[in-house]
Amino acid sequence: MLELAKDKKFWERVRTSDDYKRLRDDLLEEYNKNNTEPPRPRSAKEILNNEDHGTYFRNINQLEYAALMALIYPDEEKYYNHLVDIIWAYCNEYTWAPLGHYNDYYNRTPADYDPGLLDIFACSVGFSMAEIKHIFKDKFPKLLVDRMTAEIRRRTIEPYINRNFFWEKHDNNWTAVCTGSVGAVLMYEAPDLYYKYQKRLHDSMECYLAPYRDDGMCVEGSAYWGFGFGFFCNYALLEREFTNGEVDWFKRDKVKAIATYIQRMYLQPNVVASYGDCNFKEVYWYGLAHILRKVYPRAVEKLPMLNVNLLSYVHFSFGLRAFLYFDPKNVTEKLENGTYYAKDCSYFTKRTDSYGFTCKGGDNGESHNHNDVGSFIFARNNKQLLCDFGYPGPTAKTPGYHGHRRYEYFNPSSFSHNVPYFDGKGQDGCRRAPVFVKYNKKNDAAYMDFTGGYGVEGLLKAERTFYFGENEIILKDNYKLSKNLKITERFVSTVKPRVKGNTVHIDDVYLIGSDNSTLKIAEVPYSAQFPDEKGSFDQICYCFDYQLNEGETEFTLKIQIGRGEEKKEQDSQLKK
Repeated sequence: MLELAKDKKFWERVRTSDDYKRLRDDLLEEYNKNNTEPPRPRSAKEILNNEDHGTYFRNINQLEYAALMALIYPDEEKYYNHLVDIIWAYCNEYTWAPLGHYNDYYNRTPADYDPGLLDIFACSVGFSMAEIKHIFKDKFPKLLVDRMTAEIRRRTIEPYINRNFFWEKHDNNWTAVCTGSVGAVLMYEAPDLYYKYQKRLHDSMECYLAPYRDDGMCVEGSAYWGFGFGFFCNYALLEREFTNGEVDWFKRDKVKAIATYIQRMYLQPNVVASYGDCNFKEVYWYGLAHILRKVYPRAVEKLPMLNVNLLSYVHFSFGLRAFLYFDPKNVTEKLENGTYYAKDCSYFTKRTDSYGFTCKGGDNGESHNHNDVGSFIFARNNKQLLCDFGYPGPTAKTPGYHGHRRYEYFNPSSFSHNVPYFDGKGQDGCRRAPVFVKYNKKNDAAYMDFTGGYGVEGLLKAERTFYFGENEIILKDNYKLSKNLKITERFVSTVKPRVKGNTVHIDDVYLIGSDNSTLKIAEVPYSAQFPDEKGSFDQICYCFDYQLNEGETEFTLKIQIGRGEEKKEQDSQLKK
């Protein structure tokens, strides 16, 4: 398997061809960034004080980037020596799982030493070790190969065959990551055991695929699609080759539909929808786009390179396949215009020459949920202008974020999204009947009744309609109430606005609120996934709050590209 990864001529082409320059540059940047300390297992202090996060992920990064550098530059011994050192450090590790997952998912403390605790990272490290060993075993010393073999068996294979894990019957990315990694380890290290446990592996992968709708949309969001489906594809490619085509997941219609997900989440060349706990500046596994183009050349569109580091993730299998499957013919600078309507999942996306737009229905019980039923994202000039801030960076590591305090934090609350609130109350995080987006192709309009996002007494109905024009989108909200409620329409942006009356000017876009409302601007801190130029994750957004006049139950917002109303006013003055 992966014979191309052992081909010296292929890596010579990677090393010398301009086609791979962007990937090489991004790899070197990540290698240097993560090579700040010599390889070492986590220290006793880090383990005992549960302070292992930084070292743990630096080690994973060093394993990935040192292995890739050693493949591309085989004559530079420093990369090979670094790879050997980090592998040896991993063989001496306390466990291949981060300590946070001991408590978060297994209700244990570091004192409950368990080298066979299999979480998403322990499984993927086993995958990396098995694949690196497969590629380098003819160059590695026999002692290192034997040590890797023993540790992979002790920490990955034996726990899997002797125990059962919750993620085997789970329905999110964990199932694909863990199952795909363990399955790959068995194919590399113990083919007889792969066949013995093939049904168990397949049953778990069926659990992963089950919650996907037939339209292939991922309610976990873009980042988790890339993570989970990326590992699924790694496993499926290996299994297809290992079984000589007898097992081929890619023949399934649902898998083909899932493969087209990311092209429906692109709004502009550097903007991907950031719903849920996904990245505001989205980073997904870049090699996956090239794999899927190879597997489904007619269904999967060409996609642009993101304006971020293409190798900024922590799994060797991803980085390796970014190089193995990269094809410059599959890179484009311009996205195809189009309208994508996912009826089952209630996602709607529209791309034109002027803007990118997406809105969602769904419910507030989704995996990695944010309270965002009825929300939308508007992109222009290659950035989100009306935003979804997505994953809150370091805030997500604070106590309660993944528990009962989740919606006390700004990012996952509805107050950080482009949705209204009533008497100061936003969406409450309760799962109700799902909200469905309905698209009228003839009128080029999208409609939803998003009452189900709220548990506000007195709110009988909340309806939202978007009308699309070439350089304009009109939003119309209508409400039915059983008592008076103070209705505030909120819209959020990272762009500092210029304001005149009920008109907000951001970039070259004007937001014009209806006359039956009063506009207030608030500057609010939010927690970013990526630091700003000063290294801070605590950044500022601008909330545009249109408060409807008492008794009013309708609101209109014009999102207008160009000079809009101010230009008309100036033209009128000139005529006078």
